[in-house]
Amino acid sequence: MPMRQMKVRVNGRDYRVSCAPGDEAKISDLAEYLQAKVESLGIPANTQVAEAQVLLLAGLLAADDLSDRLNEIEALQAEVEQLRNEISRLHHEHSSRVSSYETRAAQGLEKAAARVEQLVARFEPV
Repeated sequence: MPMRQMKVRVNGRDYRVSCAPGDEAKISDLAEYLQAKVESLGIPANTQVAEAQVLLLAGLLAADDLSDRLNEIEALQAEVEQLRNEISRLHHEHSSRVSSYETRAAQGLEKAAARVEQLVARFEPV
């Protein structure tokens, strides 16, 4: 599929970029995000700062955001793993309890059946 050409504006300058068809909105959103990072630097308009320096700093801020999100994802993945282990432990514990209850119930029923047999035997004609 042919690439699409589009224009984005960052730090007061227009850039032509290529993207896959359908990715235009995403590219536009990313350019707006980068522009917000440029603006967050608070560099006055009349200051002579190299464009590459401004874009580098904005890129580093964006990379810092990404790093924070990746750390959050890792922490959430570790938490999910802990919860899975806890669920597994609880399931095993529950299964063990159910098995124990079933065993005790079966033993109780066997005792009751034996007692009924004894009672029936007492009242059966010989």
